[in-house]
Parts: sequence; structure tokens; C-alpha cells
Amino acid sequence: MNFFAWLVLGLVAYTSGFSIRHFRYKGTTLPNDKKWQYAAIFFVIALVVFALLNLYVMHKAALDMMFVLVSSLVATGVFYYGISADTNNKMNIPD
Repeated sequence: MNFFAWLVLGLVAYTSGFSIRHFRYKGTTLPNDKKWQYAAIFFVIALVVFALLNLYVMHKAALDMMFVLVSSLVATGVFYYGISADTNNKMNIPD
């Protein structure tokens, strides 16, 4: 996988978190326990996605657990940043 593919995967992770925060909880603040629940769900989905990438895209016979775990943790961190950035969706230009 090249650098552009990693950027696209990071963009998908960030956009997923931002979309949940922006469209589902637009006028209210997202509860902290919901953030962790969404992050846990995303981590499980990322584990499956990176395991499939490991087997089918990278053509490895055995499952590379370090690749899957580290990639899933980084993607979950990016997702959590997207879901928890405290901007209140106002998009105000700084003074």
C-alpha cells in the first residue's frame, strides 16, 4: 500500500467521526460514553477491514497481527479526533 492509500483511509476514518458528530448530534453535545461506544464499534470494524486488506490487497498468506492492530489503533485515534473535536460546528473564522 502506498502513502496515498493511507491518506485515503485516514480521511475515511476522520470523515466517519465528523459525520456522526455533525449530522447525528448537530445541536447538542455528544455524551462522553457515546464517544467511547462509537470508538469501540469503529475499532472492531477497523480490525475486520485491515485484516481483509492484509489478506486480499497485500496478498499475505498469514495474518500479520501487528499490522492489523497498529493500523486499527491509529485509525480509531483519527476517528475519535473526528468525533470529539470541540468546534460546535459553527465554522467561525478566527479573529
